[in-house]
Amino acid sequence: MVEWTEHEPPEEEYRRLDADGQLDGDAPAFDDDELLAMYRTMVATRTLEDKMLNMQRSGEASLVTRSRGEEATPLGCAAALEPDDWVFYTYRQNPALLYWGYPMEQVIAGTMGFEPETIAEHLDTEEPDVNFSPDYTPVGVNTTNAVGMAMADEFEDNDTVTMVFVGDGSTSEGSFHDAMNFAGVFEPPVVIVCQNNQWAISEPSHRQTGAETFAKKGEAYGVPHERVDGNDVFAVREKAEEAVERARNGDGPTFIECVTYRMEEHNTSDNPDVYRDPDEQRDEWEEKDPLERYETYLREAGVLDDDLAADVQDEIDEQVAEAVDAARDVPDSEPERMFDHQLHDTPWKHAHQRAELEREQNGENPFTDFDGEGFDE
Repeated sequence: MVEWTEHEPPEEEYRRLDADGQLDGDAPAFDDDELLAMYRTMVATRTLEDKMLNMQRSGEASLVTRSRGEEATPLGCAAALEPDDWVFYTYRQNPALLYWGYPMEQVIAGTMGFEPETIAEHLDTEEPDVNFSPDYTPVGVNTTNAVGMAMADEFEDNDTVTMVFVGDGSTSEGSFHDAMNFAGVFEPPVVIVCQNNQWAISEPSHRQTGAETFAKKGEAYGVPHERVDGNDVFAVREKAEEAVERARNGDGPTFIECVTYRMEEHNTSDNPDVYRDPDEQRDEWEEKDPLERYETYLREAGVLDDDLAADVQDEIDEQVAEAVDAARDVPDSEPERMFDHQLHDTPWKHAHQRAELEREQNGENPFTDFDGEGFDE
């Protein structure tokens, strides 16, 4: 089994909280409400994802991806944004969604396989204050779309910043390099975040790059870069805030590598024990758990105690339960909706398939004596 390693010992990533929750330097200038908001987001993410995992195991959800052990990266980055900014996210940024008030029931309904139109029609939810793009399975596409959005906003003189998340594996995709090149040349207001959890499904990071670090890829494109402890929410947020401010002031893009670790499977269709030793690094990274180290800090700072922690957990348990009930009340999507919004013009094959489906729904055999009635060539 190949052990993950970078080709050369990297420079120490930027850190504010060590693994024991001890702060290096002055305390961040956040009031107790904001400190607890970030704590609630981490707890909510872990609680929600555990619930969705149980739903998947019982057959209620299709595919679930968890961010356990990585919560500080999307949380710290997204918390640096302002209303009306853009977030191009993937399947592992639930903390970013929840921090900005993205409805839990929409997250759950998505994993249950409902069409977006069905969800929108049957869930009475409010839009979050920041703009979230649809999430993409081909993650590298995120970067080109995000850079394009940032350039468009700049052309329109909008005072907004676009943030995009990619994984370490995505840096091997052509779309990532196209986007980095455009970002370096045109200097749009974009922050590109590499959530380096060291595994692109079954491929370790050293098979994705020969560079010393992922952050240094920015140098080739003229993009300023940072390398941060991705399990330290203070360090992540500080560097993200600097990058967002730089972008908003017209000083161009930043590429941030957040070093973290994927504690669980890639998603619920994956068995990581096939390609990595389950005990090799897990204990080491368990000690760096972002929630535990942050909770330790809050307790020592007098912001959190046992009673408040229990109250937060109870409150979130209730929110998750209500969200699950709301998602379960969404009716099944109409099967023919699978053909909607795929292409600008519906090709003959899709029209044929849709007509066959309608015949079957009407109790007819769609494969015999079909004269093509019901669709246009």
